[in-house]
Amino acid sequence: MDKSISWEIISNRFIRFKSDAKLIKIRRVICWTALFILSTFPLATAQYQNEWINFSQQYFKIQTAKNGIYRLTYSDLQNAGVPVGSIDPRLIQIFHRGKEQSISVEGQSDASLDPSDYIEFYGQVNDGTLDKRLYKPSTAQPHDLYNLFSDTTSYFLTWNLGATPGKRITTFDEVNVDNLPKEVFHLDQRLIINSTQYSGGFTESDYLQYTYFDTGEGWTGNSISQGQSIDYNLDQIINIETISGNPEMELLIVGRDEQPHTFEIFVGPTISSLRSVSAQTFDGYATNKVVLPLTWSDISVDGKIVVRLTAATAINNRPQLSVSYVKLTFQQKFQANG
Repeated sequence: MDKSISWEIISNRFIRFKSDAKLIKIRRVICWTALFILSTFPLATAQYQNEWINFSQQYFKIQTAKNGIYRLTYSDLQNAGVPVGSIDPRLIQIFHRGKEQSISVEGQSDASLDPSDYIEFYGQVNDGTLDKRLYKPSTAQPHDLYNLFSDTTSYFLTWNLGATPGKRITTFDEVNVDNLPKEVFHLDQRLIINSTQYSGGFTESDYLQYTYFDTGEGWTGNSISQGQSIDYNLDQIINIETISGNPEMELLIVGRDEQPHTFEIFVGPTISSLRSVSAQTFDGYATNKVVLPLTWSDISVDGKIVVRLTAATAINNRPQLSVSYVKLTFQQKFQANG
């Protein structure tokens, strides 16, 4: 599976795009397959909402595969074919999954795009939000942190042909006349999403599966058998605020065989100082979300923690389970240095 490739139906032809973070010009997007499905299954109309597309406007595709702030300079727009000399930057819009995004356009107040102007927006990695429709029922999806097919999602830049301005990020500040106390911390996260193996979900006799996606199916971590262990290391747990509460850990465990699974979770600042925090059992191909309170002593002075999952010993050596993600939530000071 090539997870860096996406397919689009453009002007009645299939076009293959690579995730190179470039802007790709699209004059018209005509999805005949979707139109056929809509005409055949009227009840599915809610799944194909393209009302956001104005077919008299041009759209430029922007592909992102990481969460972060993205900047499009004047040169970026010009090189992609955007008519920078003839559009009002106040009318520029960016859409993602059919919804207009709030963006920042530097230098738009003079109603012209100049070489020093630029656009900034918050772009995200592709997650599993849209995969939910593949599962039966949709609640069988193990989690939506990782997409089944690609880590790349698409944003679409256009400009309104009327006089309606695009959505913008707003700023706000005021004098603290009431002497409100400042917040001393926020909640930060460290997250490991595993995608080294694909779990087929419920499987009969090791071979038979449903055509739809079902319980436990999706990308996950390496499977472990009876008596085996696997370690995960989280770091950069820094600028902690210890007086405002304790950290919390969350794991999603996926069953990899039709049998009971017994496992134990250990945590600690080093491999040699692990302590047991939970021992549980679940069955079959189900998913088991485990949420555990931790103590600050579980984290080393340099901001690291080891998480170990061990499958109980049994008489056979069948695959037992795997970890889809490990997430640590902790209180962090408002400290921008470093």
